[in-house]
Amino acid sequence: MELGLTNTKFDDKYLRRFLKRHAELSIRVTHASNRKKAREWTTERCEEYIAKLQKLHDEGYFERAEQVWNLDETAFDTAEMYDRVIARKVARQIPSPYDGTEKECVTILPSGNAAGIQLKFMALYAGKVHVRSRLDDTEGMCYHAVNSSGYMDEIHFANYMKQVVLPALTEDKNIIFVDGHFSHINNVTLSYYCKELTQDTGKKVAIFCLPAGQTSHLQHWDASAFGGVKKKYKMYFRDRRLTPNGMVTKDNLLSHVVKLWYRLEGCPEKYAFNIGDCLKSGFQKCGLYPFSPNVIRSTVKSYNDPTVSNSGKSTQEISQDFTALFEVLRSQHHISSESDLQDFKEFTLLKQRGITPEVVLASALQKTLMGAAPTKQRRAKDEHLSTESGALVNEATWEEHRDKAKADKAKVTAKKTAKRKAPEPGDISVDPRKKRRKAAVRKTAANSAPQKGPSPSKKAAARKR
Repeated sequence: MELGLTNTKFDDKYLRRFLKRHAELSIRVTHASNRKKAREWTTERCEEYIAKLQKLHDEGYFERAEQVWNLDETAFDTAEMYDRVIARKVARQIPSPYDGTEKECVTILPSGNAAGIQLKFMALYAGKVHVRSRLDDTEGMCYHAVNSSGYMDEIHFANYMKQVVLPALTEDKNIIFVDGHFSHINNVTLSYYCKELTQDTGKKVAIFCLPAGQTSHLQHWDASAFGGVKKKYKMYFRDRRLTPNGMVTKDNLLSHVVKLWYRLEGCPEKYAFNIGDCLKSGFQKCGLYPFSPNVIRSTVKSYNDPTVSNSGKSTQEISQDFTALFEVLRSQHHISSESDLQDFKEFTLLKQRGITPEVVLASALQKTLMGAAPTKQRRAKDEHLSTESGALVNEATWEEHRDKAKADKAKVTAKKTAKRKAPEPGDISVDPRKKRRKAAVRKTAANSAPQKGPSPSKKAAARKR
């Protein structure tokens, strides 16, 4: 195939010149996006999500930046495997050494608000005991926790909220955005702490769960902060390997992360995480503060929205009269079927918007290849909190419904247990000890009773005869 290019070699030099010619382009950090979850984020669910946020906005939860908070987990790895090294050509296997195990991950839970205020993050280790030396050189800017798995659970999340986040709330009404992790929703302990705070101080706290599977573009930590943080941490981690006694291990990880996170003394500027600016821009990018329904609507992919084409133009039908066109098609071109006339009508509307047939074909092919969003067949009665379009976790009606469902389930279990232990109809239950006692009495009576018939000696004499 002739492309008409004099130089078809694509190397680093060509890439640099290409970026220099196109100033509007640059190399960006990508993030993983689940194709199935992206198909599920439709216009209908987006509008439901906006309606729930609009209700909270009308109640006064989005008036000031200090009211809007967000928490999210991420993992920091202290073991890195290198897949490319320089070695002799005859070498077949090149070991990549590391300290500890290949899964030396520490869960980090940061928290901040739309005003750029950050609280000390939570570091969750896998283990059984707290190692106090891990908090050396952290300047009190880290909340340390340990459990058996190293993954977030309800108790540790609720305790962190009670000891760090809830005391830092300064407004009368506050909203905290979380994702759909099991430790965040259906957390009875967290709901109790929020009620306790309202009773003691009068401050209201709304725990809002973001739509399931859409945190990559609706949660500001994922959309604006974590990408740059991981990139700079990876650079810092690799450079520390070249420093004598500078290896980052699981035991000294927190001192390095705190230094980079909060820009403490000795933090190299090129490795600083710059979280404060990312907090403000992230909330704005996700449409949370300032609250912007249009920004949230823009997160819906074009092929999932039937009223928007891939070019971003609206395809909503315009009220027009096609009677004259239909008469021409019937009289001069002998096209009279209703389906054919509707096809001409749709094609005319597309041409009026500047959409070519190639664009329509490409959009239909893209949607066919990706597949339509599957219809989930759910049971008629589902007691779980639906987070498809977001949900208020500590809403009073949901908590009452959850408690009622739990009480009904306990009643059913107790009823089944009582029925299983109850005697069968017509069976007169007798104490087993009485049964054994009666059997022993009958056996004793049988042994002591006089024997009828000839004695054993007479029976033996009769056999001899």
